[in-house]
Amino acid sequence: MVVLSKRLGQVWLPRRLELTAAAGFAVVFTLLLVSGPGFGLGQLLFLPILLVALAGDRRAGIVAGVVASILYVVALVARAPMPLDSLLSSRVALHLVTYVAAGAIVGTFAGRARSLLGESLNMLDVLLALTRRDVESGALNTAGLDAALAQRVGRAWPFALLTGQLEPGLAALGRPEAGGDDELVREALLVLGTRLGPAAELARTGPTRLVVLAPATSNQIARETASEAERMLEEHGVRATFGWAFYPAEGADGISLLQAASERLYARRIVRGEWSPTAASAGLVDELPRLATGA
Repeated sequence: MVVLSKRLGQVWLPRRLELTAAAGFAVVFTLLLVSGPGFGLGQLLFLPILLVALAGDRRAGIVAGVVASILYVVALVARAPMPLDSLLSSRVALHLVTYVAAGAIVGTFAGRARSLLGESLNMLDVLLALTRRDVESGALNTAGLDAALAQRVGRAWPFALLTGQLEPGLAALGRPEAGGDDELVREALLVLGTRLGPAAELARTGPTRLVVLAPATSNQIARETASEAERMLEEHGVRATFGWAFYPAEGADGISLLQAASERLYARRIVRGEWSPTAASAGLVDELPRLATGA
């Protein structure tokens, strides 16, 4: 009994309702055959009808009502054969109409409720997806990046992680300054998204800081992808510096990959004269001597 209960618990709820309804039809039909309809046993057929209607929709409820009607008439005929005019009496017709009507009404509302629940769940998925997006740029935010990294690491497929720093200065390039960092980031994301393709995922982790997850099969390809990203943006008048890291060779999780890519980023910016570390930020480049040779 315990094993049967566990197995039933693993069955989808609508399927359990349908199985219970089938058993209910069989039990009530047997009672009608044994005792006859004189005790009001025909009313018990409403229970399996409602179970089927709740598990399905209006069509399922109507079918259940028709099945109950057939079982009721068969039980009457088998119990005490009667002429055709007796079968078409108002009492029998009332049972048949109420069976079908009950199944149709309950099935209609059950189907509508299930449809509304599905729409609500879809909307919830959309809202959850939006919480992982940056409001201004539409790129992944920190939470979205964490989820994307966890998903890629879980697949155990190699990929490149690029950390990029955009350099402001749109006004000097003849662009309006009103958009500020947001406009700079949006333009960079548009260029990278178009050129790197749908396989790449873009994230914004700071005012002008981007992270790119892109396919790669080696550290050399990851480095080339970082250089290519810089060239792409340079062609569109946006200056950027990218550091890179390759999974799985340079880290088994997102934190180590981000650290490796950030160290390369800071090393490359120092070499280019774009960043001078302070006493507080010098720890970000502990491995600078080694990385400077690879930058």
